[in-house]
Amino acid sequence: MLELIPEKINEAVILNLGKSCPHNATDCSACQDLAVGLHNWLVAHEFRYLILDFQDEKEVCPGFLEEVLQLWKRMRVPFLFSGAMERPRKIIESYNYHLRYPFYITPEEAVRSLAPANVNVAAKMEGIQFGVPIPMSRLRPAGRSDVEADAGPADDVDADAGDGDDE
Repeated sequence: MLELIPEKINEAVILNLGKSCPHNATDCSACQDLAVGLHNWLVAHEFRYLILDFQDEKEVCPGFLEEVLQLWKRMRVPFLFSGAMERPRKIIESYNYHLRYPFYITPEEAVRSLAPANVNVAAKMEGIQFGVPIPMSRLRPAGRSDVEADAGPADDVDADAGDGDDE
């Protein structure tokens, strides 16, 4: 399963991609759960952006990428990608991401691009362990059954929430 490892660059937090997914399929439930955990982590730390550094991995699980792109549409904050090779880039482009944001070669370039856009890079840093993969477990909201909690990441989100155009 993929890992997302937080690092700090110029007061911004980026997530490095660690480990390759052995399944590498659109129906990879572990990577879909990773995206749900990513959402929970971003919300818990009040991030107003996401920078993912693919570190020039040739293969990034399509299931993870598709879930992250759906998350981008729902959260309506900048999601910036660096180090994306040809295959992951094609998946990302299929969501018309490239019409809104460029791809970056390095995470430092992505961090620098946030300043002119007046994106607040402040987040709740307490509890973030830099260099250690972020925990990726589905949270079970109180008062909901396990069946409802396992229904998927879009339970409480309007499916037509938009494509990230409103910031």
